[in-house]
Amino acid sequence: MKNLVAVAILGVALTGVAFAQAPSKKVVGNNDRTRVAVVEFTPGPKASGMSAEAKRQLQASIAFRLMKTNQFDIYDVRHTREASQADLEAVNGASTAAAVRVGKQLQVRYVLTGTVDEYNTQGSATLKTRLVEVATGKVKYADELSHQSTKEMRTGGDVEMKTNVLLPITLKLADTLAAEEL
Repeated sequence: MKNLVAVAILGVALTGVAFAQAPSKKVVGNNDRTRVAVVEFTPGPKASGMSAEAKRQLQASIAFRLMKTNQFDIYDVRHTREASQADLEAVNGASTAAAVRVGKQLQVRYVLTGTVDEYNTQGSATLKTRLVEVATGKVKYADELSHQSTKEMRTGGDVEMKTNVLLPITLKLADTLAAEEL
C-alpha cells in the first residue's frame, strides 16, 4: 500500500514538473487565426508629450482591439516588447528588415508597426501604421489615422487622451485590418 501511495505521489509530482517545463503559449486566441505581433509605436517630434505609459497603453489597446475582432491571434505584448525594444527605431522605421527579424523570432505571420506622428494633449493624435508580412518583408497594409477629440480636454492626461482620442483610432484600425484579406 505504501508503494502505491508513493507511486501516485511521484506520478503527480512528475506531471506537475512536466507542465511547469512545457513552453508557455504566448499567443492569445485560436491558432486558426492570423498570428500578429503588435510592437510599441515610436513617437515622432510632435509626440514628445507622450509618456512611456501612454505608449505601452497604446500598444496594449491596439492588440486588444485586434483580438476582439476574432480575426487575429495576438502575440503577448510583453514578449513583443522584449523582442523589439532594443531595435524599436529600426522596427518602426522605413525598412521592413527589423520588423521581419522580430516577426521571425516571435513566429508570427505579421508585425504591426507604427509611429505616433502627433500626440497633442489638447485632444488630437495621428498614427502611421504598417502591417509587415514576415515571410516576404512586404508591407501588406499602411495607413495614417488621425482623430481630434470632440470633447473638451480638461486635464490633457493619458487617460483622457486614451479615451477621447486614441480609442477611436484603435477601433478604426482594428475594423480596417479585420476587413482586409490577409
